Amino acid sequence: MRYGFAALIIAFAFLVFPLSAVAVNLGDEAPALVGTDLDGNEVSLAALNADGKFVFIDFWAKWCSPCIRELPNVAPFYDEFASERYEMIGVSLDTENTYEGMLEVIAEYGLHYPIIYDIGSYPVINPDGTVDFIRGGGWKNRLGVEWDIHSIPATFLINPDGIVVLKNVRGEEGLALMRKLVEDVPGFLPPKMTMSAALEDGMRIVGTADITSLAVGEYEMPFSVAYYVPSEVEGERGEWLGGDYTLYLSRKHNEKGRESLAMSVTPSEENEQEFDVDVSRFHDGDSLFLRFELEAEHEVQMGYFSLSFHSPELDGAISFGSAYARPPAEEEPAD
Repeated sequence: MRYGFAALIIAFAFLVFPLSAVAVNLGDEAPALVGTDLDGNEVSLAALNADGKFVFIDFWAKWCSPCIRELPNVAPFYDEFASERYEMIGVSLDTENTYEGMLEVIAEYGLHYPIIYDIGSYPVINPDGTVDFIRGGGWKNRLGVEWDIHSIPATFLINPDGIVVLKNVRGEEGLALMRKLVEDVPGFLPPKMTMSAALEDGMRIVGTADITSLAVGEYEMPFSVAYYVPSEVEGERGEWLGGDYTLYLSRKHNEKGRESLAMSVTPSEENEQEFDVDVSRFHDGDSLFLRFELEAEHEVQMGYFSLSFHSPELDGAISFGSAYARPPAEEEPAD
């Protein structure tokens, strides 16, 4: 399953940088998710988990073309696979302006799973202090903010214990991996890892990943690093430069208990440009981090970093997540 550079180009128009809660990482306990579906029924992640169900959550919208491209796979998969062990919840980021279009999409693709689009999604405080609620709410959707949604589609598989066991499930291959986990490896727990991205000096894209909880072993870890260059022609879209790579990592302990970490990086044959990506490790207290660094040729507007790993248990690639970075906002001058 690919989560890399090509997918980034497609999804770029459907990301935003809202005020957000703490990121939802692989291995985390999922945040609460409660809302009202289109029929007025309450939908609760915790209640479904309490019934012993895995729950697949899909944040989407009618105006998101990558979301719509997933529906021909997602809709029949749900109709076939929904059971005492599996349920799905859609969370719409549509606004009142796209509500009718959302209903048309639901009818066209035959979406039979509950879709949260409730009246309490987006509170608006009026000048007189009263509060009105707008349905959907777009990027200010209550659940979207609480789940730290920066781009869509954003998907999560939550196990019956409320743990995030998959992220960024895409296409037929991703759905097949999810089926295998639910049916054959229901006790699967991914390594818990946090990751982030930053721009340093306006020209260096840096991704970091906390691998402290990664067990001793051999790992194959696909990753992507890229940066966005705006067009010199006003009104035209710029381009992403970067590519996909694989990190081969060996984590061992010798007879004296000392740790050794061996790493090598191989670029994808599909990369259109050649970039040198440096991968190193560093410690912060008791935590062990990997640092992925790509130097741009000039100042850039935005950076991107994603990281996955190949799970022997599932025989497939699992996404730790992806992160975008922009230059820090200039400080306001002092009064």
